[in-house]
Amino acid sequence: MLLLLEGFNLILILFFTGLLILTVYSLFIEHEKDKIPRAVAPGIILLGVLILPLISTSLPHRYIILMACDLIILLVISVLLLPIGKAKPFVMPEGIKRIDERDVMFSRASYREEEVRYADYYRRTPEKQPIDDFIRSLPGLCSPLTPTYNPIAAAVTEGNFQYLYDISRYVEGAKTSVTPMTVDPSEISSMIKEISKYFGAVLVGITELQPYHLYTHRGRRPESYGTEVQLSHKYAIAFAVEMDYEMVKNAPKAPTVVESSQQYIIAATIGMQLSYFIRQYGFEARNHMDGNYLVVAPLVAADAGLGEIGRMEILMTERFGPRVRLGVVTTDMPLQPDKPLSLGLEQFCLYCEKCSRECPSKSIPHGPKSNINGVARWQINQETCYTYWSKIGTDCAVCMNSCPYSKPDTPIHKLVRFSLRQSQISRRLFPLLDDYLYGKKPYKNLKPKWIK
Repeated sequence: MLLLLEGFNLILILFFTGLLILTVYSLFIEHEKDKIPRAVAPGIILLGVLILPLISTSLPHRYIILMACDLIILLVISVLLLPIGKAKPFVMPEGIKRIDERDVMFSRASYREEEVRYADYYRRTPEKQPIDDFIRSLPGLCSPLTPTYNPIAAAVTEGNFQYLYDISRYVEGAKTSVTPMTVDPSEISSMIKEISKYFGAVLVGITELQPYHLYTHRGRRPESYGTEVQLSHKYAIAFAVEMDYEMVKNAPKAPTVVESSQQYIIAATIGMQLSYFIRQYGFEARNHMDGNYLVVAPLVAADAGLGEIGRMEILMTERFGPRVRLGVVTTDMPLQPDKPLSLGLEQFCLYCEKCSRECPSKSIPHGPKSNINGVARWQINQETCYTYWSKIGTDCAVCMNSCPYSKPDTPIHKLVRFSLRQSQISRRLFPLLDDYLYGKKPYKNLKPKWIK
């Protein structure tokens, strides 16, 4: 029996030594070398507790101590890795009402006093005019008057968004004259996913288009302002592109808005390519991209199995957290929908609250979900959020940077995310461990050399 205990104790020592090595490796990858002592100190203590009864043959009650150590550690591992409170599939709440794109802050901030849409919008919603006028009086993104201004970063970002605006007129494409081909929904769906990844997507899923996926009216582009949204397509292909970890770590400095605009371009290009590909099969397809959406991309992506809607009110993915940009292509091509995932992200967000704690504008709510228009949800304050953007000159991303799920997809984080899927206790414990190891101020100066 003693030999078995010693053997099991040795296995635990090797296991925790491996975990410690993987943690140190991950901290190097994440440019968090200063956090290594925080990880190594408790790791060495734990290994010491395991090694002492193994090498001290004269230790009193050695047999009992070995058994106690092994049982306690085995119990902890079991609680964290066995399906005790396993995550349930993400379910979109019932009763979600469609959103009017005219009410979205990106639309409202673009209305100008001399425009018809300005007069129309504030005639219908006069209560929003004071805050919107105040936001428009602020310097805005990439302005030389903001504290984060960088001339190179600003030129890249403004050029990117101008390019997006210019190409967004082509989202519909020419109406196809090709007779629709006969396709197998399962086979063509698999092909579309592989092609999307070849084009540059890191996550791809398919869902049936639901009424709440669509805006009620358009609001972003002047020529389509106020148009009622109608779309006959049955299916939506949602995909995600990864935002660079090092660029996001600069939040809220200039590199974050550069990276945001760059990934919007990549998502738009993938959507264009997919749309043109589908039309070659004789089916209709529309790309939904920055500045020209008919759908609410995070809702589509969640139903397509890319992730869950978190506290920030945006999509949370397992591998990248909120550190993604989304694209959607809708079509009448017969496809095979995917199922929502079981990640435990919603519950993790409930216990974590790191994004709401770190948000500079205090726009992200604390606590459990609230009842908003009959639906239990978290809702950010888009006015205070956008006000902060307009003052500092970037799209902030502090919430994205602070999220524990935004860390690189290293082996140790894969193991943690597996544990979060499995265990309710893990979803309560790991937010505390993240605070201990990484601290509460996630900013790192990792900007590329060309952003001087």
